[in-house]
Amino acid sequence: MKAVVAIFFLVSLVLSALLPRFGLAFPFVFAVVFGIYGIGRSSSRHLNPLNDLPNALRVFLGSAGGYLMTLDRVFVFPSAGILLFLGGVYLNDEYQRRALYSLRVGRKGGSIALLGIDGSGKSSHSAVTSGWLQGRGYRAELMPFHRYLFVEKLSSISSGVARGTSLRRRGNPLRPVVSLIDNLLLQLSSSIGCRVEGTVVIYDRFIWSTFIKYEALGYPVKPLAPLYLLPRPLFAVVLDVSVDKSLRVIDERVSHIHYPRSVLEHERERYLQIARKNGYPVIDATGPFDEVQSRIEGQLVHLFPMVKGAKTG
Repeated sequence: MKAVVAIFFLVSLVLSALLPRFGLAFPFVFAVVFGIYGIGRSSSRHLNPLNDLPNALRVFLGSAGGYLMTLDRVFVFPSAGILLFLGGVYLNDEYQRRALYSLRVGRKGGSIALLGIDGSGKSSHSAVTSGWLQGRGYRAELMPFHRYLFVEKLSSISSGVARGTSLRRRGNPLRPVVSLIDNLLLQLSSSIGCRVEGTVVIYDRFIWSTFIKYEALGYPVKPLAPLYLLPRPLFAVVLDVSVDKSLRVIDERVSHIHYPRSVLEHERERYLQIARKNGYPVIDATGPFDEVQSRIEGQLVHLFPMVKGAKTG
């Protein structure tokens, strides 16, 4: 299909250059013709928009890009033409089909962040929430923010630059910068388009959590605060537990980093500040697991109503 888009881009470019008066019509004509061709070669007797419209849209984008490339009097038009062509080449058919299906059944996705200090049950509740959403007819994806794309490798390299200097007093000073880039890429790559295609991304922690952890550990992250705190999920829930419980849970985990009480106290206060500032619910996570989970679902039930045709039970 990528080659087909490229062909229509070139054909539209040539015809628009030869017949500039009709150039604007070519993208529409090509898209309609391609859609009819797709229907004609289909074994089905009726239009299936989930199969035919995505490819027709890609043809339209490629053709429109070719037309705009001929409008060379203003720089913005050829630039937009290149972007439309690339969109036609790389726009995933499966994504479009999911978006069309979600539009048809009234399913809107989004992102949820479960926040809280260590031991508050974020990972366990994220997994159960994922299953609950799937039962309501949504595509759910878990995204743990305590795992990185590439920060461990890059930070180990950058630590060699700072090794032996006074900057090592608070650990590797470049790590927060590398983590910021890593987390931004992770957040963007996982959330772009999720609302349109009806996917709910459940963040176990969020990019804010990375900032709060570094701040609590004494890293010089204050100048980076605007960038760390800029991304926002559709909704967030703070699972609150006492520092004493957090320390008990950490002690039971063999491989967990044992942070001092002062670090956890700072983190807890920052999460509560975020909840107050943004109006996010704070759920006492010290009670029975099922009870806490029920309260989480109660906060989400209106944001993600049951999808038409979803199987319950």
